[in-house]
Amino acid sequence: MSSQQGVGGGGGGSGNNNAVDFDLSDEILAVIPTDPYHQLDLARKITSMAIASRVSSLESDTGRLRQILLEKNRVINDLEDRVSTLTRASQQAHSALNNAVEQNNNKNKNKNKEYLNIRQVFKKLNMVDKAKLTKERDELAATVKKLSRDFAK
Repeated sequence: MSSQQGVGGGGGGSGNNNAVDFDLSDEILAVIPTDPYHQLDLARKITSMAIASRVSSLESDTGRLRQILLEKNRVINDLEDRVSTLTRASQQAHSALNNAVEQNNNKNKNKNKEYLNIRQVFKKLNMVDKAKLTKERDELAATVKKLSRDFAK
């Protein structure tokens, strides 16, 4: 048989004139049945085998992809947990910072109040001291006048 013999060329040898070249080797043509119904049955079996092989390959790929998906989901969950933990830590740090700033502001307010109170006390002391010094000066001036009068006599 040559590669020019048609697959399903009929039962006789005169069917070579209608032959179609399928580029099949002589070895394959030697095992293909000549009856078209048998050829279709063989094609169905070959197709079933090809489909079964492809399905098996796809199922294997599906299993592998599911494993990859599970691993990715685990990584995602781990990352979400880390984000959650870091978010909580960030919120706690932010809260602690706000508390520290508020306490510092309160201390500064208290220090400012203390400073103002001390300043007022010094002003009062200065006023009292000035008043005392003025009174003492006036008393000394009066004493000087009195002594000057006594001395002049």
